[in-house]
Amino acid sequence: MTYVGQGALELSHFPRLLQEITAGGNLKPSEVHWEMSTWFEERLGGIPLQYMHLRLALDLPLTCQACLQPYMESLDSDRDYILFETEEEAEAWDFDEENQDSEDALVSSDTFNLLETIEEELLLSLPLAARHPIGECRPTDLQKVAKTLQSGSEEIIIKKPNPFAVLEKLKKQ
Repeated sequence: MTYVGQGALELSHFPRLLQEITAGGNLKPSEVHWEMSTWFEERLGGIPLQYMHLRLALDLPLTCQACLQPYMESLDSDRDYILFETEEEAEAWDFDEENQDSEDALVSSDTFNLLETIEEELLLSLPLAARHPIGECRPTDLQKVAKTLQSGSEEIIIKKPNPFAVLEKLKKQ
């Protein structure tokens, strides 16, 4: 049986992904837009294998790790899977080296949950360190320091604690 479908899902269906969102602010996440198709394909005269193509798109507010300000990250995922009935079949499958990155094994049992697969794929699409695109990161405190340095109107004094202050107090006692 083949299937072709598309749609949009509310983010409330993905509790682990919700934990990654920046709280507050005026940036709102989009719905998860998905497209999925399945088909059968015969490989080297063997048993037909079932394939699944899954494409996902989502705009998600994250916290930039450089300036700690919210920004909008666009996540896109475009993956092909070969569906297997058991873990053993998936582990035994010999993925050819030239197509190693193009398809993943996925076990499709009676309890297969497409929402979990979508959430896993989106979590794997998150950046390792969330950051604004280059040139867009504008930390507020650093901007203030830069303006002060440019204008020369205020003197910036950075007080470092004296490491010998404790000894000096002991000496006075």
